[in-house]
Amino acid sequence: MTWQFTWQVRFFRRAWLAALPLWACACVVPLSPQFEDPAGNYSPYVVSSSPPAGAELPASPDTIEVTMGDPNVGDFLVCRWIIDYPPYDGFPSRVAQEVSLPTTGAVKREAIRFAASCADIQSGSGLPSHRVTLSVADRPFLSPQDAPSDLPLDSVPDVGFVVRTTWIVDLACP
Repeated sequence: MTWQFTWQVRFFRRAWLAALPLWACACVVPLSPQFEDPAGNYSPYVVSSSPPAGAELPASPDTIEVTMGDPNVGDFLVCRWIIDYPPYDGFPSRVAQEVSLPTTGAVKREAIRFAASCADIQSGSGLPSHRVTLSVADRPFLSPQDAPSDLPLDSVPDVGFVVRTTWIVDLACP
C-alpha cells in the first residue's frame, strides 16, 4: 500500500504541475483598444502651378494657372487673387478676384487661372512691379472687420487653413 500511495502522490503532483499553465491561460485578458486617426482637417496645397510659384512674370497678359489639392475631399475651397499683399497696405493691397472650388470627391481640384492687368492694380501706386498672391482657404474668409488688422484680406476662423502662393508681375500702371 505504501507503494501505491507514493505512486498516487507523484501522479497528483505531476498532474497539478501540468494543469498549472492551463489555469494561468484561463484568465481573461482584455484586448488592446483599437485606435484610428481622427478625421481631422488638413491644409489645402498647391499641386502644380505654371509659371512656378515665386517666378517673376513680364507684363500681362501672362496667365497664372494653379491646380489645388485638399486631403479633405469634402472641403469647399475659396481662392482669392490679391494684389500687393502681404503685408497689408491700405492703398495698394486689394482683392482682384475670388474663385470657389466646390467639392468634387477628389483630392485634386480643377485648375484656376488669373492674368493681372492694370484694372486689378490700384491706380496711382507708381510701382513698377506688383506681388500677386493666391490665398486658398478651406473655410470662408473672415470679413475685414473680423480679421486681424495685419491680414484683413485672407484670414479664416481658427479651425481653417490658408495657403499662400506668390508671383511678381512687372506691370507699371498709370
